[in-house]
Amino acid sequence: MNDWRLLITRPEPMASQWQHWLRGQGYSADVICAMVIEPVSLDDEVQAVKSIILDIDQYQKALFVSRNAAHYASEWLDDYWPQWPVGLECFAVGRGTAEALANVDIPVSALGGDASSMNSEHLLAEPALQNVAGEKVVIFRGRGGRELMTETLRARGALVRHCELYHRTLATSSAQALRQWLEMALPEDLITVHSGESLKNVYQLAQHEGVAERLLRLPVLVPGERVARQAQELGFTQVLQARNAGNVAMLEQIQAYRQTLV
Repeated sequence: MNDWRLLITRPEPMASQWQHWLRGQGYSADVICAMVIEPVSLDDEVQAVKSIILDIDQYQKALFVSRNAAHYASEWLDDYWPQWPVGLECFAVGRGTAEALANVDIPVSALGGDASSMNSEHLLAEPALQNVAGEKVVIFRGRGGRELMTETLRARGALVRHCELYHRTLATSSAQALRQWLEMALPEDLITVHSGESLKNVYQLAQHEGVAERLLRLPVLVPGERVARQAQELGFTQVLQARNAGNVAMLEQIQAYRQTLV
């Protein structure tokens, strides 16, 4: 299967990082980003972030939803807090987010779940997030993120604020490259997505270029049951489901899929 190809659709710099990691595992993959991640830049957005960062020591818990949240938050925190405030518990969604925080010396109390289950639902099941009535909680995230954590913690009595550090946009500049890739794709070529939003963006780009049917005929690898359902609802007929969006879990499914091609 020398002609078999993988397609990475996650945003940069994660796309190139994962591509490099896959090469180390003996795989090659093309990168066509379906999403662009950019830090907030409007004056009101920047001031909203700054006001939370300046008062971060007034919070009891801080939740980071992604590597991007960890990255952009650490840049802000480094400017105003050379040391992590005493008494502020830090939580991360997923091992990758926890590692990003550890790399900048932010201590993580819990990341939720184990190697097979790392998502918001599992983080919310952590014992330390059960009795939070009256506590101030800040969620570091992108603009317009999932509301599950906010709604759940508020239902438990927490006072929750969002620190929205970045926004995600459709990578319209990738549309032509995606069309060309799909026009050359073999039936066994595998598309990988790391989130529901990336999945939606890939489909939207293909639709715009008139190649959505080609896209839906190809197998797609997604992280977890929620994104798998979204893929099926869009019309994908071959949906491979990894345990989570981590490198190891995604690679396991790539390896299993490759065995079916032998």
